[in-house]
Amino acid sequence: MDIESYEINADTCAIVNISDDVSKIIEKDQEYLLPKSSYEVMEDSCNYYGSSYEGRVKGTKKILGSSYKLPIIIEESNDIIFFPTGGLNNEKSCWISLNNVLSYEKYRGYTKVTFLNGKDLILKISFKSFEMQLLRATRLQNLIKKRANREI
Repeated sequence: MDIESYEINADTCAIVNISDDVSKIIEKDQEYLLPKSSYEVMEDSCNYYGSSYEGRVKGTKKILGSSYKLPIIIEESNDIIFFPTGGLNNEKSCWISLNNVLSYEKYRGYTKVTFLNGKDLILKISFKSFEMQLLRATRLQNLIKKRANREI
């Protein structure tokens, strides 16, 4: 696999910003270091699945009616939704896969996330803030499903 052309997929658990131009990709069975910011990974993945990052942000704003720390639908048919740990324009934000989170808990003033594969990730984000992000992503997921089923 050409790691520089990485696209987010159903196995992607998190994109962790290591530096301005390096991200750690955490998948269910493996991890990679990628010479791109987490923002670039998000942007490239949106483009790969036929949209732009900006288009995804605009769509989410319209659906949720909010504009802060928005979750992003990467790919609809496989229900791939990621949410940031910081603001959308913050290139240091980590991105977490909604559907790969098993549990989360308070951990020394931060948040420990456990993914479906049993891997843990400590995020420098408060428990309350993480929970709000997860709930916002879940709300987006539910609204998209209702629209797909013509319930709203």
